[in-house]
Amino acid sequence: MKISVTSIFAFIIYAIIIAPVLMVVGASFTETRFIAFPPQGFTLDWYWRALNDRALMGGLWLSVTIALTAVGISTVLGTMAAIYLARPKAFGGAVLSSFFLAPLNVPAVMTAFALLLAFTRWGLINWYGLVAAHVVLTLPYVVRSVLVSLAGLDSSIQRAAGILGASPLRVFWHVTLPLIRPGVVAGAIFSFLISFNNVPVSVFISSPGSAPLPVVLFNRMQWLAEPSVAAAATIAIVATISTMLILERRFSFYQSMFR
Repeated sequence: MKISVTSIFAFIIYAIIIAPVLMVVGASFTETRFIAFPPQGFTLDWYWRALNDRALMGGLWLSVTIALTAVGISTVLGTMAAIYLARPKAFGGAVLSSFFLAPLNVPAVMTAFALLLAFTRWGLINWYGLVAAHVVLTLPYVVRSVLVSLAGLDSSIQRAAGILGASPLRVFWHVTLPLIRPGVVAGAIFSFLISFNNVPVSVFISSPGSAPLPVVLFNRMQWLAEPSVAAAATIAIVATISTMLILERRFSFYQSMFR
């Protein structure tokens, strides 16, 4: 069997990406009181400690609620924005497109600092401020993903539905939305991952005593690098991968995007 240089290079890249994740998972089973890889011994005690840790579980619940809320808002607004921007003669399309996609071109720390200044003045250093900040970060992913799906959409199908008497709402719900579903689902999943794993914006906007899981893990690694941190991170990794596998099995959005 002939192996190409491209395959070897791709394997190396994947190994570099996956290796840190495997190290975190492995370190969560160590019997030592500090993070060690390879793990020294095998125990599940650190998982029980993580599950009984109020700060870790509170951060996990906060991250999930913020991510789901931000994804819901971003998916609706991003889909609407993409449909408008996809029109051939959209008024101010170029300016609006740059506006919606701007957060992708600005360093996350700068975005977080700007939001901190604005939200402090507006009294939004709380859960609502975190959701708003995460919407700013996740919205561009939905817009870009849906725009890709709309680029390959045959507009004659929509016109035919309108000619046959369907209202604009029915055309969108029964024709447009099913055709762009892979882009909408992909954008929502990417948005969830960006929101759930975000650190810079969450660090700046979270209030004392109420921090998302990535911020809690970040603080623990600075002052208390025990294996329960690796256990909590492993729980988050497994939950994320499981969610993506379930969605892939239900929607097959990866296959739909690359047909």
